[in-house]
Parts: sequence; structure tokens; C-alpha cells
Amino acid sequence: MLIGPITDFLTFYADLWLAARSGKLTAAGDHLYHGHGTPASWADGNRVVLGESSIDFDPTLTAIDPSGKVATLVVRHVPPKQPLVKLPAAWMRQPAAGTPNNCVNVVHEGDKYVAAVGKETFDVQMKVSLVDGKILSGTLDNTVKARERNCTDAALTNCDDPRPREILRQITVSLDR
Repeated sequence: MLIGPITDFLTFYADLWLAARSGKLTAAGDHLYHGHGTPASWADGNRVVLGESSIDFDPTLTAIDPSGKVATLVVRHVPPKQPLVKLPAAWMRQPAAGTPNNCVNVVHEGDKYVAAVGKETFDVQMKVSLVDGKILSGTLDNTVKARERNCTDAALTNCDDPRPREILRQITVSLDR
């Protein structure tokens, strides 16, 4: 039950690390595109038999407040031109939301498999202290637009009709000093 909250929180630190490590975001408006694409998995091998997303990073330093010593960083997590997620069934290759599918999830529930494929994006905004690098506050907006089907076989070839599936999540963090 802690995997989701831990990975959400880690997203803020990974985004900040990428932006700081690049050395290219020094003035308001500076932008960097980092093609990554390597799938990240959340499958547990038991209930979630396949769970992957493939994203690129698109960070922008949107503002610097010299008097408050705070920087504002926005990092968009976007589908790569060619996502690298495993798509085990032919029906999963058709785009579900206007771009190549970069997210796949297959859950084993009793005698069926619930399989979904689609587009996942994250938009992260954070305020960072220019004094000590601490994240002062942040929001993470996560959207998944997918097609989902119930299947009776592990190969995901014997399935019912697809139905739309949309997930909208917003995570907010703040540092109390």
C-alpha cells in the first residue's frame, strides 16, 4: 500500500535532481528536454502481472524570486515518440489517446485479467529554496487515458469489448518549517 505514495513522493526528488544535475536551468524560462523512455514498473508479479509506463522529461525553470530566494520548476512527464512498454496483445498497439501508448496495466483478479493500455502524463510544479535546495511545496497532476478490457486468458486475446478508463490524480506536498 505504500508503493504509490512512495513513488509519488520520489517523483518530486527525481525531477529536482534531473533539473539540478543538468546545469542548464539557471534563468527563468530556461528549458530542457530529456528523452528517457526506459519503462518504470510497478508490477508485483502476483496481482499486478504487468504494470509499466514509459516517459520523457520536459523541465522548465519558470520563475526565480531573488528576494524570497525561491525557484519555481515545472516538469512535464510526456510520452516518448516511441514508448518502450511491453504490449503483449495486438489490440494494445492501437493508440488509446492520440499518441503511442506509453502505459500498460494488467491485473489478475480471480479467473480473469483486467488489462488497460493508454497514455499517462504527469505535470509537476514545485517551489524550491535557493538557500538549501529543499522542496518547499509542490503539486503533481497525473492523468491516464486508457482502454480497458476484461480477458479470460493470460495472453489477453480472449477479451470483452474495450471501455474507456480515465484516472485523474493530484498530489500536493508542502514543507512546514
